[in-house]
Formats: sequence, C-alpha cells, structure tokens
Amino acid sequence: MIIKAIQAKEIIFQFPPFSIIGPKSLSLMDALFPSLSTIHRVGISLFFVTLLVLFGRATFYLPDNPVPITFQTTGVLLMGGVLGFRWGIFAILVYYILGMVGVPVFKDGANGWLYVTNSATAGYLLGFILSVPVIGFLSQHGWERGRILWPMLLGNIAIYIPALIWLKYMDLGWPAEGELFSSGMYVFIPGDLVKLMIASMIVGVGWTLVDHRNKNQKRSKK
Repeated sequence: MIIKAIQAKEIIFQFPPFSIIGPKSLSLMDALFPSLSTIHRVGISLFFVTLLVLFGRATFYLPDNPVPITFQTTGVLLMGGVLGFRWGIFAILVYYILGMVGVPVFKDGANGWLYVTNSATAGYLLGFILSVPVIGFLSQHGWERGRILWPMLLGNIAIYIPALIWLKYMDLGWPAEGELFSSGMYVFIPGDLVKLMIASMIVGVGWTLVDHRNKNQKRSKK
C-alpha cells in the first residue's frame, strides 16, 4: 500500500495540471539553442547584463522619490525567463558585482560599494538577485510557455521584499514615516504591470518559436 501511494504521488507530480512544481526542463535559452557551448552561454548571459545596463540609462523620477522608474525590471524578468535558474543567477551576480567594484552599470551610471550599501535603491538591487532565480527555477519546473506570467509576477513581488526591508531599517531619510509602501512600492505597480506584460509576451514568443520548430522537425522525420 505504501509503495502504491508513493507511485501514485509520483504520477500526480508528473502532470502539470495537478502539480505546482513539475520536473526540471530546459530553459528557453537551451530550448532555442540546444547545442550551446559554455562560452556561448556566458556570451548570452553577458548580453542580458548589457541589456540591463542599457535599461537603467532611461530613468524617470517621481516627485520627492529618489528611486527612479526604469525599464530594468523588464531586463530582470527576461533574465530569469530566458536564461533559467543557473545562468540567470550567473548573469545577475555579474551585474551586481561589476557595479559594486566600480563599473558604472547601475541606473544613470551609478556604481561603487557606497551605492550598494547606502542608497535607497540598494534594496531593489538585492531584490533583483532574489527575483531572477525565483523566475528561473519556476520557468524550468512546469511554469513556462503560457504559464510564464505567474513566475514573473512572483519574481516582481520578490524584488520588493528586500527593497522594503532595506528602506524600513536603513536610516536613509526616506521614505517618510508611514509612507513605506506608498512611496516604496505602490507608485511603481502600474509601470510594473506594463513591464510584466512585455516580458511575458517576449518569452511567450520565444516558446512559440521552439514549439513551431519542434513540430516542423517531427513532420520532416515522418
């Protein structure tokens, strides 16, 4: 009876409709390009780092808010959704470490140890590091294709966890008392929803290309 129960449980978790976390699968990067070498994966990861840097150059500041609205969230969502868990972590850590040691990769060319330890946006950068593996892990365990929106939504929420903790406990002079959520999160939600839709559509198109190619390959073998 015990063996049958275990087997039944294993069968349930093999089917996405009945499971939360499915078996590990390929990232979109590996599904699109099955024969990539390690060097190629590094190159693609660095491309996404560059993309994140460029997205941070276009900034828009709200009144009395030192944290700008940028397109960087889209880059973070794409890192996890395209590169997957392992290479997504690699890419976001490269981005963070480069900025920490003085390379001007952060928003508006900001950089340095002081920036990552004593600025209002430092917590959001830590949120980037948390967000990418969340998206990457889920996207490689049954939450890809038409379900990619949900890992990205969770990844977007994950950005705010360290960000709000940072703003609450660091003595930065902002936000004002009682305005932690309104200034540190709520004002960014409309833009986040737009960026979430853009990133999920891009990744969705990628998976459509993969499925279309696989169908053509199956037809050619018949």
